[in-house]
Amino acid sequence: MALEMVILAPLLLILFMFLLACGRYFQTSSQLENAARDGARAASQARSLSDAQKRVDDAVSRTMGQSVESCKTSAEGSITTAFTAGSPLSVEVTCTINYRDLGLLGIGGDTKITKKFSSSLDPYRGVRDAP
Repeated sequence: MALEMVILAPLLLILFMFLLACGRYFQTSSQLENAARDGARAASQARSLSDAQKRVDDAVSRTMGQSVESCKTSAEGSITTAFTAGSPLSVEVTCTINYRDLGLLGIGGDTKITKKFSSSLDPYRGVRDAP
């Protein structure tokens, strides 16, 4: 019985840490998708590129505020397409997750996740150049 516990306990602990790492990855990935979607929709309502970027930054910080600490500090969103009326506006959000607190996995590095979402700018809405 003791021999079985010596063999099974580390395997179960490694399995638990692996599941924890997978859960962290998928939760953060889902939050990044939400941040990209919210940022693109908010930016598509802006009238200038600078206002659109500010709205993206606000949406990313608001959505990623519930994420793991490493992703809160490294999350950033950017507009990846031209800001012209009638064209799709794409927002890309990236963050880096670290797994250093799960030392049993042997995953000491960081994982960078990127999500993208597009939203159309109204073709009849006025777009102003930055002042």
